[in-house]
Amino acid sequence: MSRTTPEETAAMQREQIAAYERRGPFWGRLAQLGVAVACAVAIVVSWLVFNTMAGFYPGTGVVKSTPAERPAQATVGECRRVGPVGGDGLGYWWHCAVTVRTGDGREVRIVTGNSVVTPADRGRPVDFREACFGKGNTDCRYGRPASRVWALAVTILGMVRIALTIVLIFGVWYSLLRSVVGVPRYYAWLNRREARRSPVLPLPVPPTNRPDPYPGPMSPSLRITFAYPDGPFSEAYRSTGPRLLLAGVEVPVHGWGSHKFAVPAGPSSVRVVVPFGDTDEFAVAEHEVTVGAGETVDLEYVAPTVLGLSGRIRVTGRTGERPDGPTRGPPGRWLGRRRIRRDTRAALRVSPDLVP
Repeated sequence: MSRTTPEETAAMQREQIAAYERRGPFWGRLAQLGVAVACAVAIVVSWLVFNTMAGFYPGTGVVKSTPAERPAQATVGECRRVGPVGGDGLGYWWHCAVTVRTGDGREVRIVTGNSVVTPADRGRPVDFREACFGKGNTDCRYGRPASRVWALAVTILGMVRIALTIVLIFGVWYSLLRSVVGVPRYYAWLNRREARRSPVLPLPVPPTNRPDPYPGPMSPSLRITFAYPDGPFSEAYRSTGPRLLLAGVEVPVHGWGSHKFAVPAGPSSVRVVVPFGDTDEFAVAEHEVTVGAGETVDLEYVAPTVLGLSGRIRVTGRTGERPDGPTRGPPGRWLGRRRIRRDTRAALRVSPDLVP
């Protein structure tokens, strides 16, 4: 079974939040309440339909060979008609008082439903079956002879009914919660809950300024553009700003936009979070980048559309000397790393002519 990606989840949440805001808080909540009512109605209707379908089975409900069904005779007494909507499902059904005489001479008085017997069966013995369950065979069921395949179908139908009911009950709870708190606040709570499952390490305090290890025009650096998407949370992003950690050390960032940071040549870890309230667990993004001695690497950080999801960092460009680029040799010839190492090994060999 395929699982949705964070981008797909964010897109779905963005669409639902936008639809909620188009309706407005009142009508948006009312729409969610309508969904909850529809799920509750679906529970009732599904039970009525399933009970109606199961009502056409007149047997004892035994699927396996045990317990064995024993023959019995039934005498029909008073009957009453029920319906059109009730515990038996949809339509009109007969409930009749029945006296069952088993093969061992016992008489059992029961009331049958779902028109297992009708007033037309009065005055004559009706062929019945008895199946007893439980310790000491104290839980006995009675019905007419019926195929076990039909009993199996009714059992499967009951399992489907239970599964559908569980799904619809969850739908009622889900829609009622969104109706009470609103769709945006619901997703904010949900995303905070997901973020707590993968807690972010606290940022070091106080911030420490990183010295420039390579002063001058050939200084390696990162040019990071911090951006946030348009949407329902754009105002929240404007009210705060990103926080940046380079190699585990926090570097001051003066708001959103493009900023340049000096870094040592070589690998450098980049971590960005967007603080909200008293937590730094929002919009976390991490990236590992290698910077050459005279290179500037352009990075772009984009905050998520929905609070609580992870941000995204990607490399958008490089300028200057790359860490894995070619090295300039004598005029007219380029030497790569592998060629340089091979020539160095050759130069270190001792010629036999130099041995005395």
